[in-house]
Amino acid sequence: MIDFALSEDERLVEDSVRRFAQTVLRPQARALERSGGVTDALARELAALGLTLCDVPEALGGLGVGATTAARVHEELACGDAGAAVALWGPGLAPQALVELASEEQARRLLAPFAVEGSIARAAVAWSGEASARRDGDTWILAGEKRFVVHAGLADLYIVFASGAGGDGGAGGAGGEAFAVPRDAPGLSFGRRAEWLGLETVTAGPVVLADVRVAEADRLAHGGDPARVRRFFARAALVTAARQVGLARAAYEAALAYTQDRTAFGKPVAHFQAVSFALADMHMDVESARWMVWRAATELDQGQPTATTSLYKAAVHANEAAWRVADAAVQLHGGAGYIQDFPVEKWLRDTKVLALMGGVDEFARLAIAEELLGHELAGAGPESVLQPVVT
Repeated sequence: MIDFALSEDERLVEDSVRRFAQTVLRPQARALERSGGVTDALARELAALGLTLCDVPEALGGLGVGATTAARVHEELACGDAGAAVALWGPGLAPQALVELASEEQARRLLAPFAVEGSIARAAVAWSGEASARRDGDTWILAGEKRFVVHAGLADLYIVFASGAGGDGGAGGAGGEAFAVPRDAPGLSFGRRAEWLGLETVTAGPVVLADVRVAEADRLAHGGDPARVRRFFARAALVTAARQVGLARAAYEAALAYTQDRTAFGKPVAHFQAVSFALADMHMDVESARWMVWRAATELDQGQPTATTSLYKAAVHANEAAWRVADAAVQLHGGAGYIQDFPVEKWLRDTKVLALMGGVDEFARLAIAEELLGHELAGAGPESVLQPVVT
């Protein structure tokens, strides 16, 4: 039986993150969006909560609180401000990649800088785009360009996926490899920062590899294992899904408050049937998305074989539910929903970018269909060129 009840320690974690999100992030959301980034001072405030590696096993230097508690952390942060939640989360999706793809020694070594109390170190995962890897003695040479990389130019560590010399497939497929590349590696550079429709607080852009040499010790031990690569994307999808739940919750709560405060014909507009039905649908979308995320996270914590597919189901549903809720929130605000005096237009923009982060729904649907049909349809991960993924 799945039990979503929190322990006392887990509730304290959730409460502390909620306070930070609502009293620190939410009031600054517009200012952070306009400034195009977050300050180190703000990053230190989040780091002081000590949750940076919350979903990393203790054996690898993390807190080991599990995926379920981590999902609640990401939901609360995104409910405060999704852009700041992504920008402030220094390790990015690297912990998920290292947990699945690195050896224990590699994971402990590479995650160590993020385990330091108060650390605001950053890491990045580089998936989309073309890059090749060829062996040269005891080193590997990486060449190409990876795109849509969160923390590009800011991160101290990059997990780079590349096609290996041993095959003609993409990363994580035939001949695919994954490497840990430090920021100061000769030949590593960064392109122009991307200008997005949403999540404007987040720094992202291309990572250019001009014959970057990487030691064999920094080739991730399981980076060429398709099953592990797929599990990495499932773990990454869980983070995004939890953030979508937080964003959707924020949009629903804003619409509920606005329609109860605004009156027409002597009563709150929320009391009109069309508006009340819209609010009911929004509420159901938030609740169903949250329960699917929590169930998938619990299966992951329990090591159930169904976890990977459940994570993809939760991700697809959360992406679509958050879009519906954010869109409805704008609609229920009327003309006010499209101006920046109200935050709902920002949440509508943010949810679209979130849906491309850590995976794409098309790949998730293929993975889900595989289980239903008992037939292989998808590769290890989204096509790095055909299906650009923000990582």
